[in-house]
Amino acid sequence: MSFSDTFAFNRNVKAFEDEITFTAKPSRKDAIYDAKEKIAYDVDLKNNTGAEQSGKVGITVLSLKDEVLSQSSVDVKMSKGDTKSVTVKAPGQKSGFYKINITINVTDYDDTIRRMVGVDPKKIKSATPKPDNFDGFWQSTRDTLATVPMDAKVTLQPSMERDGISCYLVEMHSYQNVIIRGWLTIPKKHNPNHKLAVWYVLPGYGPKGTKPIYGTEDLAVFALNVRGVGNSRDKISPTEEAYVTVGIESRYKYIYRGVIMDCLRGIDYICSRKDMDTENILCSGASMGGYLSIAVSSLDKRVKLCSANNPVFCDYRSLVGSKEWPMKSFVKYTSQRHIAMDKVLNNLDYYDLKNFAPNLQCKTLIGIGLLDNLAPAYNEYVMLGNLKNQYKLFVYPNLAHEVPPEIYAYLSNWMMDEFALF
Repeated sequence: MSFSDTFAFNRNVKAFEDEITFTAKPSRKDAIYDAKEKIAYDVDLKNNTGAEQSGKVGITVLSLKDEVLSQSSVDVKMSKGDTKSVTVKAPGQKSGFYKINITINVTDYDDTIRRMVGVDPKKIKSATPKPDNFDGFWQSTRDTLATVPMDAKVTLQPSMERDGISCYLVEMHSYQNVIIRGWLTIPKKHNPNHKLAVWYVLPGYGPKGTKPIYGTEDLAVFALNVRGVGNSRDKISPTEEAYVTVGIESRYKYIYRGVIMDCLRGIDYICSRKDMDTENILCSGASMGGYLSIAVSSLDKRVKLCSANNPVFCDYRSLVGSKEWPMKSFVKYTSQRHIAMDKVLNNLDYYDLKNFAPNLQCKTLIGIGLLDNLAPAYNEYVMLGNLKNQYKLFVYPNLAHEVPPEIYAYLSNWMMDEFALF
């Protein structure tokens, strides 16, 4: 089982009948430590084995390349049914991220909890600059989008009405004249003299796409499906595996050039409606949607608030050697077609989230999981280090490519406050 696979099984508690209940909690709630600060975990144990147990509880610090940097342990002894709490500590490390193994090795029981910690991660910086013509490339792309008439078609979906919220299918022309679609939900009864704030939702990775999202009486929700996703797959419909590599040989033909323009076209549509408050637009998404939310909000200043959970595609070049998606897909694609990886990386520089980040100006909410193998914490902090705007970061040390429901409650309250929806 790989390190990342183990994450899925090693949660907060290892508790089985006739074994040891084994939990570990970092001394820092978010598992983010200051430089040279000792790394410490509080470990709680309960002996369920029915016999006396003695041995050690240890902590091992490893680099991201699995090099052992330090090991230490404490002795434990527990009688039948006994509980015990111990603290294991490791020396401080330099700025970066580290794998942590918390181990128990007693008479009749061995186990390991695998975690990740960050040390002074705000000092992490990218080793490569963004291309000199990055901003010009995207401005030229926006100029091309502007030449395509939107020709939006809006169709009421009576069977999809819920609790007084109407649902509409929106179809419009985007970059390269590709038709994209989305779902707009609006309260049936709202004051025509009061414009609706807008929650703009962008899709995650994969063909399923977004479905209608039903908001409140003061809110319009527009859930977009970009090309090749959801109900926007009639002309462009790659497989889930192939999506990330379509046109990757050229920065001008890469699918994400059109995808990002699709998201900007969605804002064009929002701003074309007289019943929507174009001063109060929240752009949000998770995974690929988180990537798109930050990229789009950096390009389009009409967005007031940005929310991104587990955003992918940060610092592509530091992913070289990874066996995880998306690098796994890039390696497979280039090897099958005998394309130099350097050529692909040169093109991906124009799509790297760390290079969009410096242009992001609106207030932003970001959630990440330290155990995320698809959007690794190191890469997330490279992007975060390039942000110059005001942002709120939530770090979840025991989660992978996910965030807890609590962050969505925070997002809702934050949006309501910022948009003065009381």
